[in-house]
Amino acid sequence: MDTNKLLAYESRKANPTTIWLLFLFLGWSYGSLDKMGKQIFYYLTLGGLGFWALIRLFTLHGSIKEYNRGVAEQVGLNEEEMFTLNLI
Repeated sequence: MDTNKLLAYESRKANPTTIWLLFLFLGWSYGSLDKMGKQIFYYLTLGGLGFWALIRLFTLHGSIKEYNRGVAEQVGLNEEEMFTLNLI
């Protein structure tokens, strides 16, 4: 595994623990995953009056994994390396 690519991935990936804590205490998750427009809309609608918040509890893990997979592709990791990092 190329060390430079791995370091680039590690520095840019989303930390699941941090994102979960931000979501549970502040309702902040979309903004951490480069979806600022959705985050603003989430706040303006008060989490879809709780409906979005409930759905987000079940979809956040997959969103974090998808975001990290995109970061891995951007830095040039191949499928074998992504499998090793549990992104596939």
